[in-house]
Amino acid sequence: MSPQRQSGRPGWRRVALGLGVPFIAIVCVAPFLGRLPWTIMGIPVILVWMFVWFPLTSLCLWLCEQRP
Repeated sequence: MSPQRQSGRPGWRRVALGLGVPFIAIVCVAPFLGRLPWTIMGIPVILVWMFVWFPLTSLCLWLCEQRP
């Protein structure tokens, strides 16, 4: 059994989920996708990637704040 946090702040794993995953998806992966000539229904794959990550970032932040 782990004791409850007194400060009410999320642990490092939750912060890594809420901030790290979107950071890696946008800053590390996006430059490689920008070089690809692929399209999805006529839209460049990098643009689709960015727009998909808007709600996914909100989801990650929401999961970060959830209490166990």
